Amino acid sequence: MAETRPAAAATSRPIWDGLFDTDADGPYIIGGRCEACGGMALATRSICPHCHVASPMAAAKIGRRGTLYSATIVHQGPEGFAAPYRIGYVDIEGAVRVFAHIDGGPAGPALGAPVSLRIQTLRTKPTGPAEIGPFYVAAPKSAGGKP
Repeated sequence: MAETRPAAAATSRPIWDGLFDTDADGPYIIGGRCEACGGMALATRSICPHCHVASPMAAAKIGRRGTLYSATIVHQGPEGFAAPYRIGYVDIEGAVRVFAHIDGGPAGPALGAPVSLRIQTLRTKPTGPAEIGPFYVAAPKSAGGKP
């Protein structure tokens, strides 16, 4: 299994500009909510993928928590990705399913388990800054034993 990657270094850049941000509550993915139908999407769009209304979507903070839908281990990846590593789909609020890196270490989440978002180094290259992005880990349990 892949080990958890270290937290993002100071000399890093997003793997995809405009994909995520951080506020007082921690990291989140930037989603879009249609003002006509309320449908959610990854990123803001000029046309809603649900109702097809041609109106800009309002930015929404999504993806802080979710449920691991499926996952697999990549044993031979592209340059800069430390194989093996785990990737998969996470169902997040608003019925949006995202593809992301998943903790593959001994504390990594099982399928169907609650997960929480971190922003971590995903790719390092021989030249240039490291690339950071969404990385889901098993959600911490609350004092009552529930995630």
